[in-house]
Amino acid sequence: MTADDHLLGTTRTRAERGRARRARQSSEVEAAPPLQRSKPKRRKTLRRRYDIALPVELGAEIRLPAIPIIRPGPRLASAALLLGTLWVLFQIVHSPGLVAAEAAVLGNKMLTSAQVRSIAATEGMASFLIDPGLVDDSLTAHAEISAAHVRVRWPNRVEIQVEEREPLVAWDDGGRHWWLCRDGVAFLQHGAWPGLVQVSSKEPVLDITEDPLGTAMSPDVLRAATALSAQLPEAASLMYELGRGLSFEDPRGWTAVFGVGGDMVLKVRLYRGIVDDLAQRGVSATLISVADPATPYYRTVR
Repeated sequence: MTADDHLLGTTRTRAERGRARRARQSSEVEAAPPLQRSKPKRRKTLRRRYDIALPVELGAEIRLPAIPIIRPGPRLASAALLLGTLWVLFQIVHSPGLVAAEAAVLGNKMLTSAQVRSIAATEGMASFLIDPGLVDDSLTAHAEISAAHVRVRWPNRVEIQVEEREPLVAWDDGGRHWWLCRDGVAFLQHGAWPGLVQVSSKEPVLDITEDPLGTAMSPDVLRAATALSAQLPEAASLMYELGRGLSFEDPRGWTAVFGVGGDMVLKVRLYRGIVDDLAQRGVSATLISVADPATPYYRTVR
């Protein structure tokens, strides 16, 4: 029993006395003041101050505004370096001394130098940006050029060496004129070329596709036309038909058919023998065929 209980004349249990004691202790503890965070102080920009003394006669002194001190950071330095590098590269690329001049063209006979330069497209480029391999590929993608070699010499010289496909046959393909080389690749005519074998077809027979390097006519047909033209000088122009092959109009009034396969020298010899025999017998023919040397035949006027 406490003194308070004795004075009040009340009796409390032990549990009640414990609760009363804890209540008194908690009331004696004061709540802590809230934590106040201090604001970070801004870093003051250092400024330079200049004091200028005026003449004594004026009797005054003027203080000029302070000038802030600028300290460039790493980002500003990097940006300045990048801009400087880009400016130097721009000056190099557009430097007249490094711009490729008119290329020297060697080895061309069929194409003009201007045509080769137009295909290469190197003039006006920075010489160190020219890729010779890409220019080679661009040139050989054209049917007229079988090989090319490009050299870039310092500071701005370009040399283009080309090897052209030599035309063998001039072919009138149903009204459209082509030149064909030995491997059967066709390309448009370029001026005049001596010694070409002349072949014509009433209907288009050449296989002209989007691929300029594709085979337009069998090389066997071209070889046969070349051999036949060499053996028969009187055949100024040969004709070609699918299924019949090569033929020509003999000035004496008949059509001579030779086909495309076999030995053309043997066929020409056989043909001349038949012509002589018909002349001796006074027979007028309209057609003589030696396309199959084993079974030659002729047709006469009825």
